[in-house]
Amino acid sequence: MRLVRLVAALLLSCSAAACSDPPDNDDAVPDGRQCPGLSGFTCTTLDVPLDHSKPTGRQLQLEVAAANNVDAPRGVLLMLTGGPGQPGVPLLNRIRSYLDPAVLREYQLVMFDQRGTGSRGIDCPELQTAVGGSDFLTPPPDAVDACARQLGADVNFYGTPDTVDDIELLRRSLGRDQLTLNGTSYGSFTAAQYGLKYPERVRSLVLDSVVPHRGFDPFGTDLMAHTDDVLRAACKRDPACTTDPVADLAWLVQRGELDGVPVNGTSLIESLAILSLNSVNPSLEGIPKVLNDARQGDTAALKELFQRASSRGASYDELSAGLHLATLCSDLRLPWKPETPAAQRRTLLDAALRRLNPAQLHPYDVRTARNQLVVEGCLRWPATRASTYPAGQELLPRTLILHGSNDLFCPMSWAEWERDHARQAQLVVVPGSGHGVQGSQVDQTGRARVRQFLLG
Repeated sequence: MRLVRLVAALLLSCSAAACSDPPDNDDAVPDGRQCPGLSGFTCTTLDVPLDHSKPTGRQLQLEVAAANNVDAPRGVLLMLTGGPGQPGVPLLNRIRSYLDPAVLREYQLVMFDQRGTGSRGIDCPELQTAVGGSDFLTPPPDAVDACARQLGADVNFYGTPDTVDDIELLRRSLGRDQLTLNGTSYGSFTAAQYGLKYPERVRSLVLDSVVPHRGFDPFGTDLMAHTDDVLRAACKRDPACTTDPVADLAWLVQRGELDGVPVNGTSLIESLAILSLNSVNPSLEGIPKVLNDARQGDTAALKELFQRASSRGASYDELSAGLHLATLCSDLRLPWKPETPAAQRRTLLDAALRRLNPAQLHPYDVRTARNQLVVEGCLRWPATRASTYPAGQELLPRTLILHGSNDLFCPMSWAEWERDHARQAQLVVVPGSGHGVQGSQVDQTGRARVRQFLLG
């Protein structure tokens, strides 16, 4: 499955007003150290086994930041970031800025760096330089191979189930009977997987910009088809839009190069998805004109778009490309099994591509599906332990699902599927919103609904 996330660099670029600290917490600092730059929070490290089947074996140290109100009446609110590959602690100031002050009083806010992320995370320099924090860009074969060699046998221990068991150890270390989990993008997938495995340990779930807990098609057909709806809606909202942005995008996908700039499906799907972040341009205002101008030969705005809306610049401690690939290649249900030899994988991939219906990929194409990071990267990835998930298909805990109609990382169908496979779920769709509903500085609907849900 393509596990999507907020781009760390963009999350950290909010205004001073949006990122200002809430009032200091006056509770005494528990055992640990004062978190640098995080007033009212204590930082510690959590030791977890690399291999949970060997609890006394090699340990990983995960950074944890916990608010000092340890006696918060409603327990712990654990915020889970996306990716896979984003850390938690460095984003705490940004994330607590959009939580209601009453929520921060009633809950003890906790964040942690999931295994393989943050300053102690996986750093594969060649892969990081090539794709940064991207979900889509085609990775160079040599960079994929170098990262796999660097990880060696450790490659087997970075699936989502490993992180789920880390969260259970975190819960125990906090001395809480239950957790409330709030996850965005890939964080929603992790939160749901914890809820499936440990339902009795969950008070409630908030799933923002949902990745469905069943997983999904690694070729991204749902997402590609959703682009059609979003672009047409953006054109209808703009009186100046007199062209067909979907036709223009389809034309550009076929180019390969335009005015000396590489133009293909993966570069276009990457840039449009980043624009749909609520911190960037979720309305896609002006984008139909950019696409049409490029088709007519004026590529200046498209070049600027590619430069501005890119994940390539993300460093490993913002979003680890190595962890991203290690998790995806373990979690995904690809056309081959992890133990399948590389030569046979290509045969199975070719057969799966032939089964794709090009009409369902429009305005993208089969080449776009084939060249995405997850397909090309996992094709070369070594045999790994495949992630295994709880047998139950229904989420039992009380659940709030948030979705932006213009999200080009997560299509609407994913949120609807999640609602239909959760026993106590409510789905809130915010028209015109993009990826990361709670983080919107324009539309406060998501924040208000989270407050109501968590304090109700």
